[in-house]
Amino acid sequence: MNPIAKSSRRLFALLYFTFGLSIMCWVPRFSEVKRHLGLSNGEFGTIISTGAFGVFFALLIVGHVVHAFGVRIILLISGTWMCVAIAAITWITSPVYFLLLNITIGGSISAFNTAITAQALAMEKELKRSYLPKMSGFFAVGTLATTLIAAIAAKFLSVQIHAAIVIVFSLFSLFYIVKRLSPILIPADKSDSARDAIRLAQFYTSFKIDWPVNLGLLFGSLLAFSAGDWASIYNREELGLPKGLGGITFFIFTVGIILGQLKYAGFEKKYSMVKLVKYGGIVGGVGMGIGVVTGRWLSDYSAWSGVALASLGFFMGGLGCSFMGPIFVSQATKRSKLPASVAIAQLNSVNTLIVFVSKIIISLTAQLTSVTVALLIPCALLIFTGAFLRKDS
Repeated sequence: MNPIAKSSRRLFALLYFTFGLSIMCWVPRFSEVKRHLGLSNGEFGTIISTGAFGVFFALLIVGHVVHAFGVRIILLISGTWMCVAIAAITWITSPVYFLLLNITIGGSISAFNTAITAQALAMEKELKRSYLPKMSGFFAVGTLATTLIAAIAAKFLSVQIHAAIVIVFSLFSLFYIVKRLSPILIPADKSDSARDAIRLAQFYTSFKIDWPVNLGLLFGSLLAFSAGDWASIYNREELGLPKGLGGITFFIFTVGIILGQLKYAGFEKKYSMVKLVKYGGIVGGVGMGIGVVTGRWLSDYSAWSGVALASLGFFMGGLGCSFMGPIFVSQATKRSKLPASVAIAQLNSVNTLIVFVSKIIISLTAQLTSVTVALLIPCALLIFTGAFLRKDS
């Protein structure tokens, strides 16, 4: 790989930003989407979780496909469908059609994420320093920007028009950035063995489950998934916030993620990775757990005091889980003898299944009790993430 110029690193960071901007554009307005579909909390949470099926089926081969055909073509194909499908799904009122399209969105996001993560790890190796957590920070900046846009757009635009505008911008940005980055993107491996690797059989014969890494990734990342799925509904139904402020706690959560990821390099110099994961999990899990419970309780007496406490909790949760995903993904590639794209795909395929089951449990908990109680599940798991990363990892 050629030396990576600063301009290329900036463009790659912008690609991560665009990724976050596009796939999260409709998430802050989930409460409106749920209402359009006429579903309960449990039904909506379950149907959203079906994206995991698309993720899983894509991961069966996508790691090998990235290795065989290169990063560029995967980014373009998966990114195009990802954007088109997200714009289209906001118009659907049939739960069945919504479910089917949601599965394809999960698959396209999975393929895009595998390709962009493999590229980030290749650049990390070239730069000889930690790079993936910082890029994850730019993804979080994209989600933060899209949350702000959603808060403003909710007052003037329907979720359909709002999503379409963001997606058109994201799609043009994607093609421009990938074209500019083409010289440094991981090329196709034209060897016969690499071409053979896309066969499904080889996925199974090379498949290995690294349970400490997979469980660590689940415990460390489930809170981020849950915040994305439930923050908007928590704000509207538990705190009683109006539509325009439905994304406030997720916005604060994302600020915590950005701060943690962009400051990760500094933390890494002062503390060991084991301590970062252990204490980050405790601070994030305990802090957010207390925040969502006390925020809900206080909102009955003082709405804005409840929002303030809940927001503080979401901030601590975002800060605590901010670098968990990148750390365990990096561990997976270091511990595996397979190409990075294949190791990432195998890690994510297992994680997709256990996250899906976890999301169903959270959805049922929200239906049977409340969103507040449901959010305590990922908070509790985050507290124990440190048990899966040891000094010899």
